[in-house]
Amino acid sequence: MKHYTINGFADLLVGSTQFKRLVTRQKKLLLLDRCNWYISSIVKQNIQEDNPYGSYVNLNSQRLKKYLGDRNYKEIQLCLIGLGIIIENPKYSTAKFSKSFSLTPKSVKLGVIEAPVYSNKFKKKIKSNIKLSYEDINANPILKKINDNTVKLLVVEEQAYYVSNILPDTVYVEIDNQLADISAPMNQFKMDRYNAYYNSFYALNKISNPKALFDSPVFYPPSIVASGRIYHTIASMPKYIRESMRVKPNELIWEVDMCSAQPSIIFLEWLSFTKKSHQPTTNDEYTLCLKLLLEGRIYRYIQENSTYFKEMKYNDLKKNILSALNAENKPTESNKELARLFPNVMGWVNSIKKESGYKRMSFIGQSTEAKIFVEVYRQLPYDKFALLIHDCILITQKDVELTKKLLETRVRELYADIILPEYNLDKLFKTSLVSIPDDKLLSTQREEYFQTTFINGETI
Repeated sequence: MKHYTINGFADLLVGSTQFKRLVTRQKKLLLLDRCNWYISSIVKQNIQEDNPYGSYVNLNSQRLKKYLGDRNYKEIQLCLIGLGIIIENPKYSTAKFSKSFSLTPKSVKLGVIEAPVYSNKFKKKIKSNIKLSYEDINANPILKKINDNTVKLLVVEEQAYYVSNILPDTVYVEIDNQLADISAPMNQFKMDRYNAYYNSFYALNKISNPKALFDSPVFYPPSIVASGRIYHTIASMPKYIRESMRVKPNELIWEVDMCSAQPSIIFLEWLSFTKKSHQPTTNDEYTLCLKLLLEGRIYRYIQENSTYFKEMKYNDLKKNILSALNAENKPTESNKELARLFPNVMGWVNSIKKESGYKRMSFIGQSTEAKIFVEVYRQLPYDKFALLIHDCILITQKDVELTKKLLETRVRELYADIILPEYNLDKLFKTSLVSIPDDKLLSTQREEYFQTTFINGETI
């Protein structure tokens, strides 16, 4: 049983007024555990959300009370703030979001490390809350399914795989006539994040009990939000860790996902809105959007027909388009360019933002996504490995076609008014291999290298 803390924090805590007024050893250890748990809550959210140390995270007061007690959690906050370990975000709205906190530059400089839970009282508290959370998850079939399938994952690749992929070239700048490495803090966070996921799941390689997930530093219980979207640990897992995994005992993982998922969903919703509101469906834009949707090439069309988007790399292109669809209704270059290409679609999008607030668009996108993917995930037989990641489903190769077919059928059900029976949806959903195949594993490549390079101990 471990959580995160700051290097040297225990020594700092000894000098606090909260520590000094405690008499017994067990009470002092309990204070240390509570402080470490609070620090760990911030660190875990940074890791899960891929926000570097020092980024603010929202801490729900109900969860704080659940672990630290109604009267204690504010005292823990004050202790950590007083020691310069965390800082409270001055921006706060009771109606909109909970208070947020971050690690201070001092904490980031000292470094994040793991620490055991020391006091028996806090160990019992954690076990008690795990038991309740586990029971809640098992009471919901779809959340239980996610947990049961998560523990089926197997780490097969070496750490060197992700290390070689995530470390960029070092960036130096001149400060006070000396060269300073400005990439180091970001690189350290990325390395910490990858190490946390890799080590947590590698430790589960020989474990099949889903309850063991709760001992993982990166695990958080799956939950369903208002839009219907499901958040869970694998949905937050870094790319190269996911690629390093298979399904026990040793099956490759595949995925079925929607092409240009969010724009495709917005197109589906606009096409349906146009149809239901008895607006013309024979105009060029309606025909174009339906064609691009069925051909799975919305992003490609935008890039090929826009000077603004033309030279962007795919990730930047996607980020800019999603921002124009979901961010505040402002006359950004992305918004104006999409309005030029799809005037009626963007007119509909921006009118919703104006009338209901910009967050309404992301809610529409996520809730529609959930209506498609969550329902199909629910339909997949329980004895088959499957994990839902928002707009894609992870499965093994033998279930690729079944999953793809169920997704196509679901879209036809939801949009029967615009997706006619004769329309081919084969390009709306695409399949790809997630796991690293045998011949690409580092161990295989290393073995082949030595076999072809050395014969009887001599270099060829």
